[in-house]
Formats: sequence, structure tokens, C-alpha cells
Amino acid sequence: MIDRATILRSAFWSGRLTYRKWRGFIRKGPEEHLRVFVQSFLHLPMDWLLKEIGEERFISIWPEVRNGFDKDSPLEVTMLDAWDAIWGVKAAGDSQYPVSPEVASLPRMRREVLRTIVSNPGISVYDLAKRLKRDYSRVLKDVRLLAETGEVEIRPDPQSSRKAKRLIPVRSINIALAGIPLH
Repeated sequence: MIDRATILRSAFWSGRLTYRKWRGFIRKGPEEHLRVFVQSFLHLPMDWLLKEIGEERFISIWPEVRNGFDKDSPLEVTMLDAWDAIWGVKAAGDSQYPVSPEVASLPRMRREVLRTIVSNPGISVYDLAKRLKRDYSRVLKDVRLLAETGEVEIRPDPQSSRKAKRLIPVRSINIALAGIPLH
């Protein structure tokens, strides 16, 4: 296994950036050291970087870090697309899910609700609560908040005699794959 210093040297070959100093930059966040973040995302091994940053932190900082990428550089555009796909899978369960600060700022449990809806377009609130093993009223509250932010649409279920609702992930490609019309 390659040590941390060697991994960092491969990404930051000009200059002496120690692991300790790099870790300090990462803890502070991209506001002050955006270029270090961009270089890290461009040149460090993806699995190593995700492990070092942590999944929750990655989800929350990626919308800001991605703004530091040069859209005119083919390498940076390619890496941006790859990291966007990883973010989409981690945040919403869909590699095509658009990166958004709103989704990044959602609490973990609410993102889990969104991820389950994205994976199961048309699921009912009842089935969602059952699948997540959570209280129905709490899941309903999360669904309503997701609907207010425009991430989920709540529709009446035409196949149900009850007042059942279908949950549609508005910004996910999965609704098209499931054959659900958007409107």
C-alpha cells in the first residue's frame, strides 16, 4: 500500500505539501483553499480521496468545489463529469442526478428518503416508510419538505381506490426509465 505522503506528492508534485497540512486545508473547507480542493479532486485517487474526506462531507462540499473547475479544460471537464456522477449516486442514488446545494444541505435521513424515491419512482408514502423502517408520519413530513423544494412530486395514484399518492423524483432520469410521464 502506498503511504499518504507518496499519494499527495503524486498530485502536488511542485512544493512540499505534507499530509498534515493538506488535511488542515481539507478540514477548513473549500472557501479558503478552493485550488487545493480542485487539485485534490483532479489528481488524487478517487477511492482514497473519498475515504479521507468522508461521504457526508463530500456530498456537502462538492457543489462548491465543482465551481472551481475550468470548463475549458478537457481533463477538468472529464473529471468534473466523473465526480458529478459519484455525487449523484452518493446523494440521490442516480448517477445522472443534477448536483445541487439544496440536496447537499439535506439531512442524511431526508437524503435517504430522496434516494429511495429515486430508486423506486412511483412508490407510495406507506411503502416508503415500510422500506425505510421509519415512522409513517416522519416519512410523510420528509416527503412534504422534499416536495416543497421541488425534488419530489406527489401525485394521486390512479390505480388506487384509496387516497394513495405516488412519489415522483422530478429531477431523476429514473422516471423516464420507469415510463412515468413528468406531467
